[in-house]
Amino acid sequence: MKKEEYQLFLIRHGETEWNRERRLQGQTDTSLSEYGKEQASKLAIKLKDTGIELILSSDLKRAKETSEQISHKLGTEIIYHPGLREIQLGEAQGILESELSNTFGEESYFAWKSPERIHDQFRFPGGESKSEAESRIIETILYLLKMYGKKNIAVCSHGFVLSRFYERFSLKEFPHSKLKNCEVLELFLSL
Repeated sequence: MKKEEYQLFLIRHGETEWNRERRLQGQTDTSLSEYGKEQASKLAIKLKDTGIELILSSDLKRAKETSEQISHKLGTEIIYHPGLREIQLGEAQGILESELSNTFGEESYFAWKSPERIHDQFRFPGGESKSEAESRIIETILYLLKMYGKKNIAVCSHGFVLSRFYERFSLKEFPHSKLKNCEVLELFLSL
């Protein structure tokens, strides 16, 4: 059976006020800051000649607003899907990163920040584990790729889940704390 080849542009949404404050967002539905809107607009111009045929986007505002800027510039359709949301952080959503240790304990802060796979079952109370979020994003993207049949696709989503998807399919380590707002990771997939 012939393999399908895909070119993916994995895009983290633009900056939000909570990003600037280093406040955990998870699936909290925050909007882009003014700077985040500027980032998205500049990114849209950079992507103009990439041949992107379709944008798959998280349905959270910050990803939608970023996708809409890109779509407007490229004239490309957007498909929103809740499976592309960031990891659900439960009771940690809305908490400043500097308050995590005091709220949930030092070991919780370390387990959350660590890129080591031994911490993949870690979850904040009421949230998803890292491995659950990774499985969700992989299943969602692979399903949407097959469903829409386009070969050159932008995926606008969130830092943690995108870095996990990239790491899985590029076979390169990419610590989620390094993925910047409006950063693009290019990935070629053969499925």
